Amino acid sequence: MMKLTPEHPHDVGVEEQTPDQSHIEGAELLTNEARHILRSRGFTDREIEEWAWTYIADERSGDVGSFLDWIDAREHR
Repeated sequence: MMKLTPEHPHDVGVEEQTPDQSHIEGAELLTNEARHILRSRGFTDREIEEWAWTYIADERSGDVGSFLDWIDAREHR
């Protein structure tokens, strides 16, 4: 099980990004899909949104599992 730390992306050196207009809806969907998992690990709604928006801006798409792996990789570089 990955150890995710509740924090903002910028707290671990990840520049927060906003996805382009065509990917905003995907970022919102991912935020909502991952919310219950990340909240249970102590993340705030703001942190979840920042991570999801940055992930979608960087990767363009993905599922919750890929998103969580992506956060884990960046937190534990």
